[in-house]
Amino acid sequence: MDFDSKQKVLVAIYMEYQKDIPDMEQITAASVGMEKKVFLTSLEKLENESLIRGIKFIRGGGETLMAHMVHTMMTPYGLNYVENKLNIQPEKSGLEKMKDISQKTAAWGWNEAKDFAAKVVSEIIQSQANK
Repeated sequence: MDFDSKQKVLVAIYMEYQKDIPDMEQITAASVGMEKKVFLTSLEKLENESLIRGIKFIRGGGETLMAHMVHTMMTPYGLNYVENKLNIQPEKSGLEKMKDISQKTAAWGWNEAKDFAAKVVSEIIQSQANK
């Protein structure tokens, strides 16, 4: 399955969103394997298309310099988009969704997503063990 830059960023945000307490600042250009300008443009497009909300962009000199993602959240439309794209059942738990994504991204050869998914699965398991 092929993903454009915007979809890669959205899937990364979706994965982080599955945690009980997401830390959206973990989503960076490096973590999704792309250049900073491409990453920032993807974030702007995702917010413009109402797939995510809550990003604070820092602009200067006619361009976007950085994005603060502390309060970034998926919109219902964004959740539905990713779940349809990846064929994920919405009623599954966050851990079940992440296991599905981890298997799928490994099969597609998308290494950054596979590594990020494994990290999120580990953090979800650890969080549930501490309850």
